[in-house]
Amino acid sequence: MTLPAVDFDPASPSFATDRFEVLAALRAQGPVVFVPAIGMWAVTGHRAVREVLADPRTYRSGGTYLPSGHLPASAFAVYPADGPLWRYSMVSSDGEQHRRLRTPMARAFTARRVQALEPVIAADADELLTGLFSGDGPADLFRRFAQPLPSRTVARFVGLPVEEAARFTAWSDAFLVPQVPGLPEAAYVGAAHQFAEFDAHVRRYVSGDLDGVGDGVVRALVEGRRDGSHDLTEDELVGDIANVVFAGHETTVSTLSNVFVRLLRDRAAWAALAAGTAPSDALVEELLRVDTSGIGLFRSTAAPVRLDGVDLPAGARLWVAFGAANRDPAVFADPDAVDPDRPRIRDSVTFGHGIHACIGAALARLQVRIAITAVPRAFPDLRLAGDVSETPNFIIRSTPHLPVAR
Repeated sequence: MTLPAVDFDPASPSFATDRFEVLAALRAQGPVVFVPAIGMWAVTGHRAVREVLADPRTYRSGGTYLPSGHLPASAFAVYPADGPLWRYSMVSSDGEQHRRLRTPMARAFTARRVQALEPVIAADADELLTGLFSGDGPADLFRRFAQPLPSRTVARFVGLPVEEAARFTAWSDAFLVPQVPGLPEAAYVGAAHQFAEFDAHVRRYVSGDLDGVGDGVVRALVEGRRDGSHDLTEDELVGDIANVVFAGHETTVSTLSNVFVRLLRDRAAWAALAAGTAPSDALVEELLRVDTSGIGLFRSTAAPVRLDGVDLPAGARLWVAFGAANRDPAVFADPDAVDPDRPRIRDSVTFGHGIHACIGAALARLQVRIAITAVPRAFPDLRLAGDVSETPNFIIRSTPHLPVAR
């Protein structure tokens, strides 16, 4: 495939169908190329991506992950573009604001909290698998397992009732809608209603008496504000917590869906996982690299800069393509293959790099390890029972329907 950048449209259905071939063709033109369809420079080379992520002064995050200009006024009338869910996000903040949002959250994301969840996540996985098949026909592994498992995990981790997990799914799904152009107006307005509901729900805990809130991120942050450990405002807390719920849910759901498509097609790997002979930790790391769910995020240049041989003006908008960098043959030999023994496996940018590196990486790794161990052991003969397709989205890669039979 030799697709010139001028014809590259990451929002098109063909991008979902041939995603990594398209990214490879784009990367072959150069590590940094301008893409007219999105009005951005695509940064696809591993070295260039790492350089951008390592230099937050030159490559700014602020305002880059906001509702796009194609949204109708009717959506903003329901939830404004400067609402806390957009305004106070670690992903799209810089400098002091980023420090303010990240530091209290990092203190709440303790290793103890992550480790304590391992048996609970395993029990949730077993329970979901027990009810996977309701009859003799196929089941949807996405709807019945890959989606609800991270929802439960996030609810437990932040300390909210696990009964609310299903609502996290709707709220998290809504976050992606503004990033997809060309949808009906009703879709954007519906998503805005979800934002308003999500904001109000989180705010109720932030400003309330914490009844029913467990020992999790919400309690830690709210009590920290009350005892003076940090000075985040109510709006900042709402935005910070909501974005962690979204990031912790949506990216893990997407990762599981993509990983299971691969594993269900690789019968040798599935058999090894069912038998308990696969190197699960190394396999998780390699699957996270090759089946990146966070395909790309955004930056803008604070000043004119030369990036991997390409001169960029001040204010240039960048699409930083993690999915392309993770399959750069300059760093990863035979990059499309899964090799748990791969050297430099930790050089992947799945969880970002630098000050914006994913704060929940350990929790995500834990969930993937438990999931790819539990499902093959429960169903050694599980197989795909229909076609699967990805959503055409250039931020999150997901396969939202996984028909399986036993």
